[in-house]
Amino acid sequence: SKSSEEIKQQNSELSEQVHSLVSKNSAMKLDIEDLHKKLEMAELMIQQFSNQGGSLDANQQLQMVLEEKASLETQVAQLSESLQQLQVERDRYVEKLKEEQSIWQQRVQQLSEQIHAMAEEKEKHMAQIRELEANVTEL
Repeated sequence: SKSSEEIKQQNSELSEQVHSLVSKNSAMKLDIEDLHKKLEMAELMIQQFSNQGGSLDANQQLQMVLEEKASLETQVAQLSESLQQLQVERDRYVEKLKEEQSIWQQRVQQLSEQIHAMAEEKEKHMAQIRELEANVTEL
């Protein structure tokens, strides 16, 4: 019973961790989508500035946009890497949770078999007691 409770507790904790990782994963996906949109906007601005030609302000703006694009690409790469790491970690927790569940099911099966064996043993003892009582009464 005690180890069953411990296993249930571990399963609960692992389940919470999986849910946490799933929510982080979803948030990072949204961040990546947002950064991709910003990157597309930066690329559109680059095209617009490139088409306008050679004024100094346009060139400065183009340089700023190029720098922002590079920064956004770096952020996208970092978030993608973090997302992959979270997915790997989530998969490990899921695997551990499955292992714990398997161990728990085996333990429940063992305990169930023990209960069944004890019930049969009790029945045998009860039959012996009835037989002995009958012998005592007869004597």
